[in-house]
Amino acid sequence: MKTINKFLFLFLIIAASCNDVLDEEPETFFSEDQIFSTEEGVESAVNGIYQSFADPGYHGSSYHGLIMPLSGKFWSSQGASEDGTRLDCSPTNVWLTRLWPQMYQTINVANFTIQNLENTEIVLSNKETALGQAYFLRAATYFDLVRLFGEVPLKTRPTDAETLHTPKSSKEEVYDLIFSDFEKARAMLPEQGAQKLGRPSKLAVNAYLGKVYMQLAGEDNGNEALWQNAFEELSPILGEYQLLPTYAEVFALNRENSSESIFELQYGANGATRNSDVIRNYTPKNSFFSPENVDVFGRIRPNKETYDDHAAQYPEDPRIAATHVFNEYLERPMDPNDPDEAQSFRRVYPAQAGGNFGYTFLRKYFEPDFNGSTTNRNFIKIRYADVLLMLAEVENELNGPGDAYQYVNQVLTRARNLGSTEAAQPADWSGMSQDEFRTRILKERQYELLGEGHSWFDTRRRGYEYFLEEVVERHNTNPTFDDGKDFIYPVSIKNMLLPIPSNEISGNQAITPADQNPGY
Repeated sequence: MKTINKFLFLFLIIAASCNDVLDEEPETFFSEDQIFSTEEGVESAVNGIYQSFADPGYHGSSYHGLIMPLSGKFWSSQGASEDGTRLDCSPTNVWLTRLWPQMYQTINVANFTIQNLENTEIVLSNKETALGQAYFLRAATYFDLVRLFGEVPLKTRPTDAETLHTPKSSKEEVYDLIFSDFEKARAMLPEQGAQKLGRPSKLAVNAYLGKVYMQLAGEDNGNEALWQNAFEELSPILGEYQLLPTYAEVFALNRENSSESIFELQYGANGATRNSDVIRNYTPKNSFFSPENVDVFGRIRPNKETYDDHAAQYPEDPRIAATHVFNEYLERPMDPNDPDEAQSFRRVYPAQAGGNFGYTFLRKYFEPDFNGSTTNRNFIKIRYADVLLMLAEVENELNGPGDAYQYVNQVLTRARNLGSTEAAQPADWSGMSQDEFRTRILKERQYELLGEGHSWFDTRRRGYEYFLEEVVERHNTNPTFDDGKDFIYPVSIKNMLLPIPSNEISGNQAITPADQNPGY
């Protein structure tokens, strides 16, 4: 097993150093010692971690196929994952059984890199930065794991015969490692502006740690010290990034790694991999949003109430049109030379409230030049608007809304900007109580960040009662609920966590069925 894992690690490094698919089998293979003895080899090793982090098994597909519907804010037409769409995720769910092993593969590749770099006496100019990135990505992956699954196996060295079977660790132990890894990363990563394009700086650690403290504060009934820690992590980011002038620009093609981006996964020219199914999952078939002669699925769609809440709150908000394809869209004609087919429109929600088209489409990941496997679109994990909304939430928890408005109003001011004109909505906030602000800021995160990977966490980090009200009851009582397509969400606390995949329970001898999360 140790030999197999080393081979897989070396394969990832070799693949990460190639921009295109190899036409010929390589004539030379490299040992671990050779890879970690040069700056070029170390850079390839780091690329291997990013490749695993961005792989279709993780952020490149499974994360979207599973986490978006299970957030309760999206619907999916995929029959093979219907259990996830109805919030009754099975331990054998097709996405779940791909996501878990890919997350641990990411950790394993990071562990290989950390072990080799920490145990070499060779002086390398990029050793410290490479270690910082390895710690950063390991911490980010464990942060996803502990929020999604709770107690999970904690692996800090490469998998071999001795470490293959690992029991679950407590959440406290996992968070201890997350804090330790992020602190090590902060000490080693460059200052903002000095990092390689597309790689994290010290401030990306601040942003992540702000999220960690907010998560823990929600779980600890609003522990004020944790909120204060979150504020201290997030406040140094102020002014170091800039919101793009308009909201639509954030998701425009060729705007990757903008002034707003704090950390994003590189699928374009700067990436270790370009393989991603994200475009395929969101793009409607036979539309001018999709490339010609390339099959797309359009299977992941915002729920009806997800659109309805935004349209009811801010009917003139430009972000609605930048986020959703709604009412209708222009279809690609079967015969472009037939004038009768030139202007064929497909009706979708809310004009079409039932059936497969009774949902809007998420607009953020369209790419007309998508070739069916590789993409130039990056995936943003954290951007400056996210940080401003976090600061608003944290300040409100600590001191009430008085000084919290300044942060959220920056986001709203940008939302109103259309370039040459300004919309009337969303208006700046004022005159709220602390409770009103607390409720509204979580909605504002939904409107601003929909489809960017935050909904599952935001709907759960305020506790089960919030999840029941905001997700379950809101969905089940929506006036346009379609008995033919929409599922009644269950009232079950098990949905606060995902199940441990069945293949992990059967394959890990240190985990038994008794270790499964409650309710599964």
